[in-house]
Amino acid sequence: MSILLIKDYLQTQGMRLPEEEVRIAHLAAQTVMNAGQAAIEHQVLWYENHDMALSDHIEPDSENEKWLKQVFMALDSVFSRAEPTPQSAAVYLLMPSEKEGRPSLVSLTAQGQALESKLDVTEENSDSSLAVRTAQTGWSNIAADIPYWLKQEALHGDHNLRCNSQLTLPVATENGTVLGIVHVEYAEKDVLDDSVQTDWVALALALIDPLKALLKLDSQENIQEDIKND
Repeated sequence: MSILLIKDYLQTQGMRLPEEEVRIAHLAAQTVMNAGQAAIEHQVLWYENHDMALSDHIEPDSENEKWLKQVFMALDSVFSRAEPTPQSAAVYLLMPSEKEGRPSLVSLTAQGQALESKLDVTEENSDSSLAVRTAQTGWSNIAADIPYWLKQEALHGDHNLRCNSQLTLPVATENGTVLGIVHVEYAEKDVLDDSVQTDWVALALALIDPLKALLKLDSQENIQEDIKND
């Protein structure tokens, strides 16, 4: 990825992070993804829980498994070396309208304490979920003090009290089409400094190609149209 694309992402998101440090972190994430030789159990990649099965949303074939493995390894790498250690982190894919008749965020992989496996992308949910808000707008959300956001009614929902800081970043194409979301939660307040943001921005940039492959480009127009019409 060129430094110009990194610069464009930072400018679009209103972030003043050191571009060279983002580039280095991005290269590190890509190196981990391209290694791709780690043995990951099938049931870990294609998880099932009481909410859903990932295979209900993504065809469980060898090609998709290859991309899922890259997403898993990239998130695991950033999560394991992050300082401070996040409480939770997840990568979501923005899916087009399905049976419910609305677009949704489906978790591809997660680390730490459990987060929502699936979030409907609706105006109502954007009030209580920064991940949904970012999916709708294409803009990052950096909440360094969640209790304050709740007090100011900039965010709603007692479930947000499970953490004290949240960082939500779009995974987007060069033309601004949102492919997915990187969502991170911390137990501490005021920890979302430039160093923390740099690692997660680099991950969001590294995930563009895998998410493009998992979510066919001809579906992207449908996603954006669904969001506009919601």
